[in-house]
Amino acid sequence: MRVRLTEIRLRPTGKKVRLDRDVEVESLFVGRGPDNDLSLKGLTISLHHATIRKSDGRVYIEAASGKEINVNGMVTTGERLGLGDRIRIGSWELRVLEPDTGMDIYLEYEEIDRADNERAALDARTRLGIEVGAIARRPLSWAAVALVFAGFLLIPLLWSPAQSPWSTGNVSRGHAYIESECQECHGGFFRSVQNTECATCHYDIGRHAPADTDIGQLENANCADCHLEHRGREASLADRGSNFCSDCHSDMSKVVQTTELRKVSDFGTDHPPFKLAVVTDPELEPVSTTVTEDLVEDSGLIFDHYMHVGSGISDADDEETFLNCGTCHQPSGDGHAMKPTVFEDHCQGCHPLDFDSTAPNDQAPHRDSGDIRTFIREFYWTRVLSGEVKDQRAPDQILRRPPGAELTPEESKLFRQWVDSKLVDTENLFYGRSGTCRTCHTVEPGAATDGGLGVRKVQIQTDWTPAVGFSHDSHTPFTCARCHPAAAVFDPEADLPRPDWSLENSIPYELIEETDDTPISEAAGDILIPPIETCRECHAGMNASGKGVVPSPCSMCHSFHVRELGAMN
Repeated sequence: MRVRLTEIRLRPTGKKVRLDRDVEVESLFVGRGPDNDLSLKGLTISLHHATIRKSDGRVYIEAASGKEINVNGMVTTGERLGLGDRIRIGSWELRVLEPDTGMDIYLEYEEIDRADNERAALDARTRLGIEVGAIARRPLSWAAVALVFAGFLLIPLLWSPAQSPWSTGNVSRGHAYIESECQECHGGFFRSVQNTECATCHYDIGRHAPADTDIGQLENANCADCHLEHRGREASLADRGSNFCSDCHSDMSKVVQTTELRKVSDFGTDHPPFKLAVVTDPELEPVSTTVTEDLVEDSGLIFDHYMHVGSGISDADDEETFLNCGTCHQPSGDGHAMKPTVFEDHCQGCHPLDFDSTAPNDQAPHRDSGDIRTFIREFYWTRVLSGEVKDQRAPDQILRRPPGAELTPEESKLFRQWVDSKLVDTENLFYGRSGTCRTCHTVEPGAATDGGLGVRKVQIQTDWTPAVGFSHDSHTPFTCARCHPAAAVFDPEADLPRPDWSLENSIPYELIEETDDTPISEAAGDILIPPIETCRECHAGMNASGKGVVPSPCSMCHSFHVRELGAMN
């Protein structure tokens, strides 16, 4: 998470100054030690005093074991934070402010009432010695028994914050904020955690398999059977490793009698070819299909990567430059898929929809052909009625007509005929044999909403792997051509000097020189998602090791709980 920290410091002159710095951390550690992300001086502050983290869009603060913090005047060991909250740690006050764009958390901190005698505070915390006289052995033993009985049984029974001696170990980082409240998870004393307690907070946990799939051992399992708690802050509560998955998925026929799931036990050595959500008909939903060499997508679009990538165009300053992958493709906000390609943002600069030389700044909308015809009619009727027709080939009655004058029946007929003729001219421009729309679309009679000539429906796939947690963000050290070589071939015929960003190993938009063995994408139907062999160049099995090898458990790409399948019982 990205955190902005602003220190308000008092100068000797009495003037306050603000010192800003940004940090990017998984969790923000606060304390006196220099290894903390936010280091606060003061002997009353522990070396590591608290941790601030973000989970599920919410911000939490957790005191270190045995420590306390003050949030909005109340002493606590953990709290969910909101805008405007004030946190006291020692003589410092931290304030939660509205984060700027790109930031997850914004904290302002200031030393507001430094302790007068920190040495006295240190002495109070480090006093040593047994300050009692000698006691007989038997009374002392009975006193010790009574103390243990009271400290480890009676007091915890009556006062829940004292139940920590019953704990088998520290809980995971995600549950640290309720660590002292055993009853939050354990419904009774010395009672194991039940699913109902988990569901109190995790109410939207998705199923692992469709509801109509009969997997009794999964449906009747306890959350705690898989998620092992009390193993410390750094232990993963969720990930059980690939062996946990392969117990069933290495041979699903032993678990479910009828299934289309393929056998898999390890990504590096035993994983079937990828299945992709492919558009085989733009009128239908994408189909989950195993990729083969002869598989073709039918999105309804006509497109040629080779013609576009590395082609020279004029930029805003009328200088020649090259198109690169990032011109049209940018990662989505979650880093998983790519943002949709939008005609107005990515195509219209080179493929304008202008239709009248007397109105060079006016363009038809990139919408259904029926909407375009309505737009053209309204455009020319507006010009006729306002006396702004500039086409010298128009009838004299139109060119001489004063704006606002009432139409005679003869004029109405004449003007309608002229508007209809301009509509025909525009349709020929757009849908004729070499029309503008035919560059990217197939023109079909009756394809428009008004029943007239229009373009075939287009459905462009933006998420080829909806069931896989792939992230473009985590692959930013590599070029686009590493995984999509056919879409990144440089055209050697281009009459421009080769830009530096396109040279070999230039990240991210390296362009590949064309050779006899170079795959080239010249059709929109080409499937350019890399096969499993490309991924295995870096990603190996769970226990793989070695230079350039990434150990890849099942959970790296697949989630156990799938919200789209509905909540678990």
